Amino acid sequence: MSPSTSSPVHASVAYVRIPHFDTRTVAEQAAIKGELETRARSALAAIPAADRVVLDAEDGLALVLFGPPGRALDATAALQEPGTAGFVVGINHGPLALTSGGSDARVYGDGLAAAAAAARFATPGRPLVTEDFARALSAREPGRGRGLAPAGNFTDTRVRLHSLYTPDPSRAARLRREALRAATLGIVAILLLGTAARFARQLLLPPPPAVVTFAIKPRGDVFVDGAARGRSPPLARLELPAGRHVVVVRHPGYRPLELTLDLEAGQRMAIEHTFVSTRPAEPRGGFWRDLRRRVFGS
Repeated sequence: MSPSTSSPVHASVAYVRIPHFDTRTVAEQAAIKGELETRARSALAAIPAADRVVLDAEDGLALVLFGPPGRALDATAALQEPGTAGFVVGINHGPLALTSGGSDARVYGDGLAAAAAAARFATPGRPLVTEDFARALSAREPGRGRGLAPAGNFTDTRVRLHSLYTPDPSRAARLRREALRAATLGIVAILLLGTAARFARQLLLPPPPAVVTFAIKPRGDVFVDGAARGRSPPLARLELPAGRHVVVVRHPGYRPLELTLDLEAGQRMAIEHTFVSTRPAEPRGGFWRDLRRRVFGS
């Protein structure tokens, strides 16, 4: 959206200064000013013309940018690439009054003055931004706002105190790592809390046991997981914890009954078994026939 020319508006102002401008020769001033203007045109090429105003300053340029505050950081980053003349940058976000649009615009207001003050404390490669700009950036782009580190308090020639900040990529990366670590610890804490809750529930409200009933004929000795549990009958039922168990029922002279049970909590299971001899049955009358053969020989 283009700025209004009749009422104050809020915008970001990047004040770009040429250090020690007044101590340079006229030829040096012209060459460095030309380099700054060339780089400014390149840095602003991606921003719509209606969203920017470039103002000439005695010792540099003032870039007035409407829209997201992060534009000011992006635009001035190109001005401080290696090989430049060492420009210094101060950035502010605040109210401005524009007399007109386009190249003939004139700008007034604290927004411009605060940016110029911040630029006077900046150094090449270390731009300084005001507290108002830091607050506006954090509101629109929280991630980039967290990447601003306090640079200190500075007093200008009018004895006004400025709390300034500077972009710190390492701070942003560290905060991201800390946020990731905090999120990871939170997830671990939730998992541990869930495990502790389940453990406490098992202690306070243990699951009901499974019930196994027996109907063994004629009788049998019952073993569960290798441990003797009694003789059935009279043993009629056992309560066993949920899980896998090996149940063996033995009767002398007969093949044992062996079962593997996968029991669930509260499950009821019946074991019924009759021991049957595996030896072949004697033919009817076989004993007396053998006795007569032995006594009478026939």
